[in-house]
Amino acid sequence: MERGGLDIDLNMQQELGRLPPDLELVIFRLVQACLTNVHRHSGSKKAQIDLERQAGWVSLMVQDQGKGMDAEKLAALRADTPGVGVRGMRERVSQFGGQVEVISNGSGTRVAVMLPILTTPEPAQES
Repeated sequence: MERGGLDIDLNMQQELGRLPPDLELVIFRLVQACLTNVHRHSGSKKAQIDLERQAGWVSLMVQDQGKGMDAEKLAALRADTPGVGVRGMRERVSQFGGQVEVISNGSGTRVAVMLPILTTPEPAQES
């Protein structure tokens, strides 16, 4: 918050409990990447982080109130081309069998991540 000048609202489920250490680390890195993107690209001074546990899954959402991304950039992100750190996020999440979704418009960007709660990451599948 101090370095980036962001007002961050953290909403964590009370019963979240501890997660496997490797999963906690990937969640930390994802939040770090998202907040870096908010600071560098969005123009937003606010970010919201929601973290909750559901049956066998952990859900992370990071949202800003910035300028959003234009349709071309958003299409490139969805096509998995490099940019804005999203490719690195997808790689981290895929190691755990999770999913990343980026939604953006003129009133901000939301990154939603679903990760299965496993004790060790699954090996990456080759295409």
